[in-house]
Amino acid sequence: MTPRNTALLPFLLPLLLLACSAALVPAVATAAAPAAPPPAPQAGPLDDLARFCIDAQQIIAGTKLPVESVLHTVYDEFVLSKPEARPLRTEQYVWYEDAARTQPKMISCKMKTSDHIATVYGAEQTRGEGMCADINRATLQRVLAATPAAERRRLAFDGGTRVVFDIEEVTTSGPDWLAPYAFAYRGGDGALHLRAKAMRNDWLDPRLAQSPARFKGTRYCHLIAPSYLARILRGEITP
Repeated sequence: MTPRNTALLPFLLPLLLLACSAALVPAVATAAAPAAPPPAPQAGPLDDLARFCIDAQQIIAGTKLPVESVLHTVYDEFVLSKPEARPLRTEQYVWYEDAARTQPKMISCKMKTSDHIATVYGAEQTRGEGMCADINRATLQRVLAATPAAERRRLAFDGGTRVVFDIEEVTTSGPDWLAPYAFAYRGGDGALHLRAKAMRNDWLDPRLAQSPARFKGTRYCHLIAPSYLARILRGEITP
């Protein structure tokens, strides 16, 4: 070995050892992101159940903030659950027509009021409080948009144009909100009526100043499932 090579040996030896070690040690995969929650029950192309209450929260509060959602399958757990403002999180429960849980009928979303979102994130993060009916209206638009034009003309209620969004029933009581009610029916005017049922307790309501925080800033809606509305319009269900 020449003197020059000998001089380089202290620098080359660590590199040679590292290369040998790499050849002997199995490759280690980069840690994957946490596993996604189990997929929601398959319910047809219109029912993206994992996103329904996320979209509902963004619609009703007029916000683009990221939203998380807890998808409950046990009713009693849903009843006891409460949404959160930070992180912004909704609670969701799906009501089904069938015991096999394949045909969604109504979706219940527990969300946060716009004044609570504004208090936590700033007034610029919300356009103010909307209505549960706004979410039903968006659902109708989604159903019609997913229906080819030729089929749309054959839909019931004049191609889905004769749909009335009733003034929603609003309560401040959880038990009253959970009581059964007719959320879709044919009115005396021959139109399809969609009726949302809401619970609302504003975060800044002075009447609730002494109430526990978990009971304030709550905005709940019972809403028609997209595929159920589509089945009504296709004449598969009589409301």
